[in-house]
Amino acid sequence: MNRKVYASTLAVAVFLLAAGCSTDEPSNSETAPQAESTTSAAEGSVTTDPIGSEEGDGSLEGLRVAYLLTNPLSPFESDVWDEIEATRQEGTVSETVLIEMTGPTEYESTIREVSEAGFDLVVSNFFFVKEPMEAVAPEFPDTSYALVYEANEQSLDNLVGILYDVQEGSYACGVVAGLTTESNHVGFIGGNDSPGIIKFLAGYEAGFQSVNPDGQLDISFSGSFVDPELGRELAIAMYESGADVVMHAANLTGLGIFSAAEEADKYAIGVDIDQNDQAPDNVICSALSNSGASIRRVIEDVDAGTFDGSTWFWGLDDGPQSYAIPAWLPDNVAQAAAAAETAIRDGAVVPPTDTPTR
Repeated sequence: MNRKVYASTLAVAVFLLAAGCSTDEPSNSETAPQAESTTSAAEGSVTTDPIGSEEGDGSLEGLRVAYLLTNPLSPFESDVWDEIEATRQEGTVSETVLIEMTGPTEYESTIREVSEAGFDLVVSNFFFVKEPMEAVAPEFPDTSYALVYEANEQSLDNLVGILYDVQEGSYACGVVAGLTTESNHVGFIGGNDSPGIIKFLAGYEAGFQSVNPDGQLDISFSGSFVDPELGRELAIAMYESGADVVMHAANLTGLGIFSAAEEADKYAIGVDIDQNDQAPDNVICSALSNSGASIRRVIEDVDAGTFDGSTWFWGLDDGPQSYAIPAWLPDNVAQAAAAAETAIRDGAVVPPTDTPTR
């Protein structure tokens, strides 16, 4: 196996090496940062025994959390991982491990391995791991599982599925796009046309049309979430066709739109986290999923013993702001975005989750 493992304790790393994983450091530390070690071998407080064995160290108190990825660490996953690591720094979590799986054949076996290792919470993302996690979870009733961007359709007692009301922040970003465009022509690039991606598109389109009803929206689906160059090419094509604002919902593929925006001197809209740092003069809005905050809530529930199987719908009702904009945005645009979010909070505006234009 060629899985990459970034562990917060030596004991975790040794266990996973024994299971056949690689702990090679990535060539780009910003892409997959290695967690700081909570203990050191020199202190004599770690063990080479497998995690979860009776002979294990046992000196650490707190939860053990494993985060399993199906692709290299992206901005979206970084938000989750940063929050997991923050809870470790705070002491709620004692051990963390980040595993980058390399293909579908590893998904179920990796979930089972970390479950057998005694991790209290296993977190993963998207439909790729939905069936493998649903298959393993019933075998480990004392382990909690969190599936990001998917529902708990099997009503498993120890699994929480988290769906995000990303149409809310996307609506606000659509308002920003509609008031910023000079050509009345904008674009959207999705990783695919799955329901989760369409929620971004539907909210964006509705917000755009609310302030620019005669504007044009171009839509493209990349078919990949891990190809930034493809994202750049698709965005360049949209800019060349007349669009001057392009939003993405394509994870790593979407990173390519920021370089395209800089090349074309046009505008871009990010997702999941504030992506203005990707192109500070070009990114005018980001639709936030607040995925890290949702996983913090899961960790708090596991720690308090109140975790139960369910599906969460995470959005403005849970408190976080749904979008981010740069300080240099004109006041009228910033005020319109804020008014849109207030209207959503108050129920005066209900952004759609689907659109017939796709």
